[in-house]
Amino acid sequence: MPDPPNEPELSTELAAGLRELVVTADTLSFKTRLERLVHELPPNESDALMMLMKESRGAWALLLEAAQGRALFIGDALSGTPLALATLGFQVTVLDRSFLRSSFAVHRGDALAPDTTTAVLGGDHSTLPFRDRAFEVVVLEGGLPSPKTGWPFRLEELRRVAAAELVVTADNRMGYKRSTGRRGDFRRDPRVLVRELLAPSRGEATLPTTRALVQGAVGSAGRPAAKSAVKSTGKPDAWPSARAFSLYPHALEFSHVVALDADVPRLTIGPRERKNRLKMIGHGLGLFRWLTPSFAIHARRRAEPPVDRLTRLLERLAGIVGEEPPVADIFVATRSNDALIHTAPRQDEGAWDPRGAPGRWTLHFPLQPAKRKMVATHHDWLARLRREFPSIPVPEPLFVGELEGTRVAVERRLGGLSGTDVTGDLRLTRRMFQDAARHMACLLDETPTHLDEDFRARLLTPRFDRVERLIRTESTARKLKALRARVEERLIGSDVRLGVYHADLRGKHVQVDETGSVLGYLDWGASEESFLPFVDLLHLVVHQRKQEVGGAFGDAWRALLDPRERRPHEQEAFDAYLQHSGLGVNDLAFYLEAYPLFVAGMAERNWDYSRPDWVRRQFGIF
Repeated sequence: MPDPPNEPELSTELAAGLRELVVTADTLSFKTRLERLVHELPPNESDALMMLMKESRGAWALLLEAAQGRALFIGDALSGTPLALATLGFQVTVLDRSFLRSSFAVHRGDALAPDTTTAVLGGDHSTLPFRDRAFEVVVLEGGLPSPKTGWPFRLEELRRVAAAELVVTADNRMGYKRSTGRRGDFRRDPRVLVRELLAPSRGEATLPTTRALVQGAVGSAGRPAAKSAVKSTGKPDAWPSARAFSLYPHALEFSHVVALDADVPRLTIGPRERKNRLKMIGHGLGLFRWLTPSFAIHARRRAEPPVDRLTRLLERLAGIVGEEPPVADIFVATRSNDALIHTAPRQDEGAWDPRGAPGRWTLHFPLQPAKRKMVATHHDWLARLRREFPSIPVPEPLFVGELEGTRVAVERRLGGLSGTDVTGDLRLTRRMFQDAARHMACLLDETPTHLDEDFRARLLTPRFDRVERLIRTESTARKLKALRARVEERLIGSDVRLGVYHADLRGKHVQVDETGSVLGYLDWGASEESFLPFVDLLHLVVHQRKQEVGGAFGDAWRALLDPRERRPHEQEAFDAYLQHSGLGVNDLAFYLEAYPLFVAGMAERNWDYSRPDWVRRQFGIF
């Protein structure tokens, strides 16, 4: 492979890693090559890359009218948005100035969504290298075109090559916070906000100006588009229709898509956020649409009101379920690369049964091929649990299948609060833990299983081997190898009540009512038919401790290892599980010690690629 041309904006390490990913295509799987890339980068750069690659960046694509056809993506080709578009049914062309980033996009497409993705090297001229109306949808990610964002063409060029729809994601000049480029880290320095407002570093504009620019209603300098948006025919090229959505909390890492021109999809405000008086005053005054950190502008060539794919899906599902078509109430772009939609009836009915009501559904759209299996598994487990374990509360499954060219699973939406919403309220947390201890024990087999060599080969060796294979630090590998030996020595030859394994039981996957009683357990996509006891409850308690005190995952785990460090509601949960399951105090100590190995085994089993030094970094095992 010849040396690529100069690579814009690529560090030496990233350029070297991308080059290796390309040249080893014939000998290694894409997953192996991707893991090498993210593992060998410096930690900050690796974290930024993994955030950029998330397919949930393209969750908003469900709000497009088109469900198929040709889509042009202009931006950093490492972004997960092109794969999301491909997974949702589009033939995607990626335009980037970087040869290596473009090559990555093609290799990813070939591996994960074959025959969907091509790349064009370019974008550094005043015109785009495509014919008029070549694409049903055109997407520009990362800001308005300008020399500051590296795109010298005008917005007229985007409208020229778009047959029907155009989406531009951009930061808000008036945004009240900025992402630092590190996951979950945002800057709210008033001095920076004022400076960015007066002299935006990348040409950011306000919401009205950005919308008008994308539509062609004003020129690039904010003046009327009498000259700047006129086609060669002499006819104005201003598009009559545009919707705006907030990408919250920031376009680099957003979890919610929030309508800025309509009541829904709306922004969720949890109990802890409601304690922020300044935020609530601003929200009450309607300032969110002006101060939101970033947004997506969806412009259309046609003037008629849009009927997007999500609306059509809800209408079709209403006929299948036998209820009136609802509206998309909350739109979540999950960290696990789903688009998660909570619906509500078109007419506000006030109070509703938190265990489910007509028109209140939850929809799961996998945005990468690997997630399709997990979404189907989740739906199947809901049906099975309601049939075989009626005492375990889970949502009612309503539909799973292909609609409008995309996979979707639908269940009855539960009300109440998420387990993360009750963080800090020890009364509600205690009740949640007590219910979970009882429910998880109900999933255990009535009679013990003798754990023999077949058990080791089926349920221990594959996950433990996978974890060990992915550890690169010798001291961490040595400690986990010793832990594995202790775990296997303790288990093999013993009699244990195995049971259904949720595998990812955390506060955000538990819905509770106003008393803390569990209304339902969510997200069964990682679940297994049979595994060891106690691990699910430990996962819930450790995560909740992390939420309550902050700090690292490993800090919460180590605190719970010491009985003197456990809080009363945590110890009560453990004691309740021991009582319901017939296990003893020594079993609690054993499963707590083995916890990092079990959790890593679950994570590496389900991730699309391994996270760098995950066990070492999360648990502080050096």
